Amino acid sequence: MTRRATFAGPLALASALGAITISPAFAASPNESYAALATGPISTRAAGMASFPGHSPVTLADANITGLLASGSVVDTADALAASSAVKLTAATLTTHATLTAGSISSSCGFDTNTDVVTGSATISGGAVDLPAGPITLPVEPAPNTIVAGLRGVGTVTLNAQSTAADGRLTVTAVRVSQAGGTQDLSLGVSTCNSAHLEPVPVLPGKPAAAVMAAAALTLAGNVFRLRRRRLAGLRAVPAAPDQAVHWNEPGDVAQAGDERDEEQGHGADAGGGDGPYVGCG
Repeated sequence: MTRRATFAGPLALASALGAITISPAFAASPNESYAALATGPISTRAAGMASFPGHSPVTLADANITGLLASGSVVDTADALAASSAVKLTAATLTTHATLTAGSISSSCGFDTNTDVVTGSATISGGAVDLPAGPITLPVEPAPNTIVAGLRGVGTVTLNAQSTAADGRLTVTAVRVSQAGGTQDLSLGVSTCNSAHLEPVPVLPGKPAAAVMAAAALTLAGNVFRLRRRRLAGLRAVPAAPDQAVHWNEPGDVAQAGDERDEEQGHGADAGGGDGPYVGCG
C-alpha cells in the first residue's frame, strides 16, 4: 500500500462526515418572507425579500406598486426556525370603487423543535374594505383561509391564507387579493417556513456538528499517519544478532593492537630464557 492510498481513506472520511452534517441545512428550501408580490397584467418581483440562509432583516421605506398598492415602511425577517413580514399603512386597489386599507398587516411562521410542527398566523390592524355602500371591517386575527364576504363583483380577498407544499413548507399570506375576473393577484405580508430546523444541531456546547465531525476525522487521519511512519521506520531498521556484540574501532586502533601483540611476544621470549624452573632431559 502506498502512502497516498494510506491517507486517501481518512481524508475521504473527513469530507463525507462534513457533507453529511452540513447537507441537511442546504438541501431544504430557505425560510423567507416578503412584503408584496403582484402577478397578472401588473407583475412585480417580491418586494423586501428576506431569507435564511441569505439576508435578514430587510427594511424598505415602502413597497408601492403603481396602480395596485401604496404602503408605508416594511420589515421582513427570516432565521433558522421562523420568518415574518410586516407592512404599515396599506392601501390596495380592488377596483376603481373598492379599496382595502389597514394600519398594518403582518404574517409569521415558525418551526417548533419540540413538536416538529410548523405553524403560522396573521394580524391585520385597523383593516377594512371600503365600498360605495360602506366599509367591511376586517378581523384583527383572522382564522386561516378566511374569505371576506360581501365582495361580489369586486373580487376575492383571503385573510391569513395558508398553504402547505409537498415538502412540508408552510406559506402564510396576510392578505391575498384576486381581482374580479381572476387575472390580477396581489399578495401582501408573506412568510414561508420549512418543517425542519435549518441549522445543524450542535453536538458540543458552542461547537457546530460540522466542526466536531471534521476535527474527529482529521484526528483519525493524523493517527493513521503516525502509525504508518512508525511502521516504515521499523521496516528500514536492520537489527544485530541478539548474542553478538558489535564493536567499532576508532582510527589507529589496528596499529595499537599490533604494538600490543609485539610487546606480548617480547615478554614471552624473556620468560623462555629467565630464571624460572627448568626441566631438562637426561
